[in-house]
Amino acid sequence: RLRRNWYLIAFGLPSGAWMVYSLLRTHGGIDLMKMVYGKCRNIYREHIKDPMTSIYRELFTETGRINVADHKARIDAIESLKRMIRTWLDEYFPNMPEKEKISRAEAMDISLIETKFEESIKNIFEMNSIVRMGLIEMQFIKKEMLSAMVSMDELMGSNEMNMQVAAMTPALFLLMTLRRFFQVLFYALFKFGKSKEEIHAQFRQTMLDIERLLLMRDSPPGPPPSLSWGSKRDSHHDAPTKNISQTLSAEDLGMLLLHIHECRSILWQSRRRFRSVEIRNVAEDLAELSGERGPVSVSQQLMIISRMSRTYPFLKVVSSGIPFENLIPGG
Repeated sequence: RLRRNWYLIAFGLPSGAWMVYSLLRTHGGIDLMKMVYGKCRNIYREHIKDPMTSIYRELFTETGRINVADHKARIDAIESLKRMIRTWLDEYFPNMPEKEKISRAEAMDISLIETKFEESIKNIFEMNSIVRMGLIEMQFIKKEMLSAMVSMDELMGSNEMNMQVAAMTPALFLLMTLRRFFQVLFYALFKFGKSKEEIHAQFRQTMLDIERLLLMRDSPPGPPPSLSWGSKRDSHHDAPTKNISQTLSAEDLGMLLLHIHECRSILWQSRRRFRSVEIRNVAEDLAELSGERGPVSVSQQLMIISRMSRTYPFLKVVSSGIPFENLIPGG
C-alpha cells in the first residue's frame, strides 16, 4: 500500500511541513488558529448561512425578499414633482389650457422649464426664478435616481435565487474537494477502506471458490469397485458405476449460498467501486446462480459463471506487463 501511494508521501509530507513552518514561523499556532477560524466563519456566513436564509425567506415567508430601494420615497417624489410643475405652469403660463397643464404635470414634462431656465440664466435679476427652476430640476433628477434604484431592485429580486445559489457554489465545491481529499488521505495513510483493485480481486477470489465447488460436483464418477476375493464375481461389480448428480446436495448448496452471500456483501458494501449497470446485472446473475429464479443444474451454474467471466471487465485479470520468468526467483 505504501509503494502504491508513494507520491503522496514524496510530495505531501514535504509540502505540508513547509506550509506549517511558513504559517507558524511569524505568529505562532494561536494566531494561525484564529485566522483559520475567522476565514471559516466568513465563508460559512457569506456562502452558506446568508444565501440559505435569503432563499428560505423568499420561498416560505410572507415578507419575502427585503427591498433595497425605498418604493414609497419614489412615489412621494413623483407626486411632489407633479405638484411643483403644476404650480410653476399656473404662475408662468396662466393662459395655457387647463387640460394641457394637467397633461404636462402628469407626464412630468420639464421641457418648458428647461427653455425658461435657459432664457433666465442670461438675466441676473431673475435669480429667484432660476433657483426655483433649479429646484424643480433637482426634484426631477431625484425622481429619476429613485426610479433607477427601484428598477435595479426589481431586477435583483427576479434573479435573487440564482445569485444566492451561485454564492453557495464555491462552498459546495470546497466541501466536495475537502471530502475527496480526506478520503484519499485516510485511505493512503490510515488504510480506511480498500482500493478498487483489491475489491475486484476479492470478488474474483470468491467467484473462483464457487467455480471450484461446482466443478467438483459436476457429474463426478462413482466409487471404484470393491475387490473380489472369491472365484465368483458378481455381474454388478464388473463395471464401475457412475453417480450422475445434476444438482447440489444440501451441504454443497449451503456452501454455495455462503459464497453468494459473500459476493453480495462485497457488491453492496463497496458499490461505489462498481457501476450501477454492473451492480444490477451481477445481482441478477447471483440470483440465477443461487436458484432464486428457478431450479438450476450444476452445468447451468457453470455456464452462468462462464457468462459472468466473459461479460464483466472486473472479473478479468489484466496483465501487468511483467514477464512470468521475472517473477520466478533465479529465472
